[in-house]
Amino acid sequence: MPHPKVIGYLRVSPKIEDIDHRIEAMKNITQKLLFIEKGVRGHVPLDERPQFQLAISQINTGDTLLIWWMTDFGLGFKLAYDVITDLLSKGITVKTHHQNLCFKPNDDQTDALLRLIKGYEEIETFQRLMAAELGRRKLKDNKGEWDDKFRGRRANHELHKSIAKLLLTDRTLQAIADETGSSISTVKRVKSKLQRKAEISSMEISHRKRDRRHDRHTHHIRQTELEQVTRKISALEASKKYKEYK
Repeated sequence: MPHPKVIGYLRVSPKIEDIDHRIEAMKNITQKLLFIEKGVRGHVPLDERPQFQLAISQINTGDTLLIWWMTDFGLGFKLAYDVITDLLSKGITVKTHHQNLCFKPNDDQTDALLRLIKGYEEIETFQRLMAAELGRRKLKDNKGEWDDKFRGRRANHELHKSIAKLLLTDRTLQAIADETGSSISTVKRVKSKLQRKAEISSMEISHRKRDRRHDRHTHHIRQTELEQVTRKISALEASKKYKEYK
């Protein structure tokens, strides 16, 4: 049976002042099994992070995933809760270097920690929704500000063309956003539009093929009917000539 491993995952951000200290501290524990995510923002999904995917591919049941803090997974308690519970269900332990928290499968202390995170998640969601609602109420009192806030922006067609070209490459959505200076949501909107256009184009081609088949079938029926009518006329004319001959 293989010996349990400790695999580290650390997301590097320019805002972190002591990043060298964090890397050194985690390397002392994980040795060579430390996967450092660079140039990736906190809101980028984990399935779009190359280093996280490499880390997960190396980890097995009984192993431990070491992170600096839960923000390495992303922003907000909900994501941290979802990722930790998913790893626990696979028999993987999750440890944080900061505050030295340990989440173990089938463990009472872990269950208590998860309930605490779940509570913070619910409060965080409530506060965010309440702040948004208060902001809307304030704007509604001033129609000019409301119209200015929600009138929307004109689409940057040149930017969208650049994003569309890059979507045809093997770059990640975040890499495209960074290269074009746009947000990840803009890249996703352009991708969604391209997918819809591709679906519509496919449907139109399918309809045209069906129409052509229908036209060929109709033409064949009309041609057959014409031939039948022609034969009947020829037969009638032949019968008429025969009677006149007699």
